[in-house]
Amino acid sequence: MHLTFGGAAMAGHEWCLVETFGLKPPTLIGLGSRPRSMVPLDKFFARNRASLTMAQAALDHVTAIAEPYDVTTRNGRRCLAQPLRAYDSRVNGAWLWLGGLEEPEPAVPHDLAGAWYFNLTSFEVAGSDELLDLYHQPKDERRTKRAMAEAFTRLTAGPDASEALAKVVQSKPGSEHQAIWTVVCDDGDRRAAHFSCRALQHQTEDGPQIVMHGITHDIGPADDVPQAPRLAVLERRVLDAVAKPGTHRAIVDVRTGHIIQWVDPPPASIDWAVPGIDIFHPDDAAVVHHLNRLGEDAVTASLRLRGTDVMWASVTVTSQPMLLNNSTTAALWTIDVNSTSRR
Repeated sequence: MHLTFGGAAMAGHEWCLVETFGLKPPTLIGLGSRPRSMVPLDKFFARNRASLTMAQAALDHVTAIAEPYDVTTRNGRRCLAQPLRAYDSRVNGAWLWLGGLEEPEPAVPHDLAGAWYFNLTSFEVAGSDELLDLYHQPKDERRTKRAMAEAFTRLTAGPDASEALAKVVQSKPGSEHQAIWTVVCDDGDRRAAHFSCRALQHQTEDGPQIVMHGITHDIGPADDVPQAPRLAVLERRVLDAVAKPGTHRAIVDVRTGHIIQWVDPPPASIDWAVPGIDIFHPDDAAVVHHLNRLGEDAVTASLRLRGTDVMWASVTVTSQPMLLNNSTTAALWTIDVNSTSRR
């Protein structure tokens, strides 16, 4: 049996990875292990309306109740859907398979993919168990939520890194991003991962929040995927500057003072990875504002940061502007822990 997908007859049937982030109708983001650029399903199934109807019914089911779907029609066609849920219980997408009764099960299992969200208001992130399986993270080390900067510690970004960070800073509902980055797993394995995401606004008890919903799709060993970046690419002057011993650079959101990403390995003496709280002392909010005003010259100030073995560690921070794109600026902090005094 051959089904017609997007105008081309395919021998056999592959798993389709579909996003259901919201704001727009679901789109195709993966076919087998091949990434797709958010292809509308009515375009993908353009010559097979029956398949489109089956796919839409399956997606409606899994997004409504977050349970697998397995239906066989009277004319002998079968549709499977397996939801991808993030820790907020929202279904970010699904693996979808359509075939015939002569193929009672898909011949090839689908790839590993995990759902996640970045709360761009609180700077908390969370990934599903499937995502942490993709990271090869031991089960006894898993936490439901993490600080945003921790999410980037496993990722080697491509040339689009500045564009992706700009979308984090801008926090605009409807913003989308897709890219292939390299995941450095906890056991050292390097995997090529295609991720897709879209920002939505949610109304909560604490007021409106902007949340980036996403799916990361493992598309194979990084060394076998030419698009997978080998070197983390950041703004050029960051790469060219050599970090001094005892200093640690971080990209910081100028509105909140939250760390978006560490450029260097983070300092062991600073407790930076607690989600949902400020890293700096509450009485130093004015100092953070001063550091992030971002004139042409670098600004240096003393700042109290949460410590790992003390309540607060006083460090010296030098802040300078870092242009992410033509309209978005972050702060590049250089944190000098050599000057640390402890309280």
